[in-house]
Amino acid sequence: MSLIVFDLEWNIGYQPRLFDYHGAEQTLRGEIIQIGAVKVDETGRVLDTFSLNLKPRLFRKLQHHIAKVTGMTQADLDGGVPIREGLQRFVRWCGPDAAFAEWGMDDVPVLKQNLFLNNLDERWPTRWYDLQQIFLAQRGRAEGEGMTLESVITRLGIPTDRPFHDALSDALYTVDVCQRLDLARGIAEYPTEEQQLRAAACPEGSDCRNVECFFGYLEKEVWREDPTLHDLRCPDCGGLLAPEKHPGDQNEGELWMRRGNNSYYGLVHCGCGKQWFARFKMARRDGLHWAFARCYEAPTPESLAKWEKQKRLMVERLKHRTEKAEG
Repeated sequence: MSLIVFDLEWNIGYQPRLFDYHGAEQTLRGEIIQIGAVKVDETGRVLDTFSLNLKPRLFRKLQHHIAKVTGMTQADLDGGVPIREGLQRFVRWCGPDAAFAEWGMDDVPVLKQNLFLNNLDERWPTRWYDLQQIFLAQRGRAEGEGMTLESVITRLGIPTDRPFHDALSDALYTVDVCQRLDLARGIAEYPTEEQQLRAAACPEGSDCRNVECFFGYLEKEVWREDPTLHDLRCPDCGGLLAPEKHPGDQNEGELWMRRGNNSYYGLVHCGCGKQWFARFKMARRDGLHWAFARCYEAPTPESLAKWEKQKRLMVERLKHRTEKAEG
């Protein structure tokens, strides 16, 4: 297995750009304008490097913020390798069995979107690791410490003799961090996508029941209607659970409230007399497909009181909105 530690710089437009992915509307995160990558062994030793500027075909004008951060110019974009050719070169250099590692989780989704938009196989790569997670597992983080690559490099006392926000330079800085970790152990212990989703849905210490994960969906809101996802069953008796209805307007349907980022929950009732909070947690690690975790929690007096308070506030907001509309 080749491990590719990589970094991307990408250009964005002044307006969002949408594209169709197998019938689902997606927002393009950015168009790649620079690739920097380092092949390493299990100790982080550098085996080879790759660096290339790309000429975009969608966002052809360099956005001013991107220019300021990266130091790149319009001439750099215009003189780059056409993006499809550059991506093909990168794929060949990496090899078919490559696993990827990056600082954070931003670059793989952008890579996959760009591969698709250039008629290349977006299913590659199939394995990638967030080195920030491995760092936190092995080195920890004190209160107030930042987790940007630059802040970690400074904290570790690594010489900063290369510029930041240059793709190859940032990839090499990431390798510098890798060499101060037990990289082989970090990769061996790295959680699967399902394990990560389960942990996000049910943090340590929470009392979750019947956790299930579902993968490969194109639409975020599918959890509301998909028969498999919405087959809510009582953890005690297996009976069908009925979600509460919207308090302001029964025509609005089921009542689900947001909890944090990409998470919803609702109070559901069973014919056996039990009630539960059903929770949905969603994630889109590859930038193209949604995954969902579904679980149940037994209500407590505190959580029920909070739920009722949120409902009251919702009814008040709806009433205020209706009165305002009626003048």
